[in-house]
Amino acid sequence: MTSPAPYARRERSVPVTVVTDKAVLGRFGGRDTAVVKLDAPLHAHAPGTECVACESRGNVRVLLFELQEKLGRGMVEPFVRVVVDATEVADTAAVADALVPGKLPAFGLRDHAVARNFHLAEVL
Repeated sequence: MTSPAPYARRERSVPVTVVTDKAVLGRFGGRDTAVVKLDAPLHAHAPGTECVACESRGNVRVLLFELQEKLGRGMVEPFVRVVVDATEVADTAAVADALVPGKLPAFGLRDHAVARNFHLAEVL
C-alpha cells in the first residue's frame, strides 16, 4: 500500500465546528473529536499588526495544519471531527472566514492543505 502525497485531497474532508460560547463548548468531546484551542494574543499590538508568536496562537489554519501533521506522525488519536475553541478570540467571524474557501487569501501550502482536508460545518 502506498502512502498518499502529503497534500493529496482526502476522500472526505473533516468537519470543523467553531465554538464561541463557553456554555456550548462542554457538549463536545469524545475519542473521535479533536479539540483545537485558539488563544488571545500574548500582548498588545498596534492596530492591524500582530507579531508572529501571537498570530499563530489565534490562526485556525496554523493550528489545523499542525493537528494534521501530528496525526500523520501518530502524535494524536485519529479523529472524524474537529472542534475549535474560539471562546477567547475577539473576532470570531475571522476564524470562520479562514475556513470558507475563497473568503480569505491562502498563504502557502499550509493554507491549501487545510482547505483540502477541513471544512467549516457550523459556528456556535
